[in-house]
Amino acid sequence: MWNHPEPHPGAWLNERFLKPLGLTASDLARGCRMPRSRVSDLLAGKRGISADTAQRLGAFFRMDPEVWMALQAAWDLDQTPTDPEIAPLDPPGFLLGPAGATPLPPRRRPSPPALHLPQGPSGPAEREQRRVRRHEEVCYPDGTRALISVPR
Repeated sequence: MWNHPEPHPGAWLNERFLKPLGLTASDLARGCRMPRSRVSDLLAGKRGISADTAQRLGAFFRMDPEVWMALQAAWDLDQTPTDPEIAPLDPPGFLLGPAGATPLPPRRRPSPPALHLPQGPSGPAEREQRRVRRHEEVCYPDGTRALISVPR
């Protein structure tokens, strides 16, 4: 489990791109056609990466702008504490996930076979007759199979 704090996107930009390439904030501002104050605020951690800034950084460094937006989103989520009082939604009959709320199919239970109990006195002869029975296999519509005893 990752438990290190996320670096600010500006610090990441500085450490991974500007320093290795020997670029200054002014070089980046000129190359991305952004105000130098925006770049300075970003590198100082005073400003986040907007969609416009992500587009410009993506074009300048030949990267997808989504990479820059993902860095900003990761940092934003790391800086925001979760509220323990928010109770998670658990609607019955639905599975919640990235695809949305998906209804679960209903569970069908097969109806059990009718149980016929013998009526009348239960003497030793009747008990013996009940003990020796014939068995049949029953297959329910859902594929469940059961063995039931059938009187002679």
